[in-house]
Amino acid sequence: MTEIKKIAPPAPLVKGNRTVRVPPTVGEFDTSEVVPDSNKTRADFREEEFTKAILQHGKHVVWRKAILCVCLSETTGQASLDCDECDSSGYLYIDPLDIQAHMAAFDAETKLFQKFGMWQEGSVSVTVMAKYRLGYRDSIELKDSIMSFNEILKKGNRRGTRSKLPASTDSARYRIAQVTRMAFRTAAGATAFATPGQDFVITEHGWIEWTPVGNARIAAGTLLSVLYDHHPVYIVVSWPHATRDDLSGRKASLKPNVISLPIQAMAKLDFIVDVNTPARTTGT
Repeated sequence: MTEIKKIAPPAPLVKGNRTVRVPPTVGEFDTSEVVPDSNKTRADFREEEFTKAILQHGKHVVWRKAILCVCLSETTGQASLDCDECDSSGYLYIDPLDIQAHMAAFDAETKLFQKFGMWQEGSVSVTVMAKYRLGYRDSIELKDSIMSFNEILKKGNRRGTRSKLPASTDSARYRIAQVTRMAFRTAAGATAFATPGQDFVITEHGWIEWTPVGNARIAAGTLLSVLYDHHPVYIVVSWPHATRDDLSGRKASLKPNVISLPIQAMAKLDFIVDVNTPARTTGT
């Protein structure tokens, strides 16, 4: 039998102030020495390092699990248009839990979209510890961050989740941290601005509570343009990486153990995912 000759790797090339190691040319070579030995040293993921990174750099968030609303049609799978529980979104957000989440790659590689005229809006990679089993459509609310948002409300709108609020109380899509401006049109057709503390106050829950002065000045059914600050909310839009579990073969172990690594998923700002659903991802 003809002996297979081993191909010696080329000599390194010296270029100025650096040495370049050229990989061997593809060709005949002896593969008998490349069979892996499971007893040799191997590189393992250390879950404690992942946990340390999340605890050191993770943002403080409120994680809410998404559950399908029972109003969904058996035939079409669509949510009921008059459901007061989910505001016709098809999802309920339950069991709020304060956790830490490492969030990175906010709208990465935006130069690509400058060339092709597209824009990847509001996307982020979310990584949490393995014990927090993120699911598709779950809600992540950033507790320490503030974002500006503008929307049109109707004073006294009592449909959906808003119907459960106390009298003389309205809600925006999000829990309001601070109102920048609230504009409305008077009976004479002029644009006027409501005054915080005089016409309304923001409750500890982030709702708009009208004062007697505000109720007298602004009639029920009046359209309001509200510019306010809130805590950003993201919706998980990918199936989390459940396959990130790893087989650990550390010497300290008598036998390999399967370990659960932190869960990673992609999320997007919720007003991009669902345009018209008010105040549901942050609870009623």
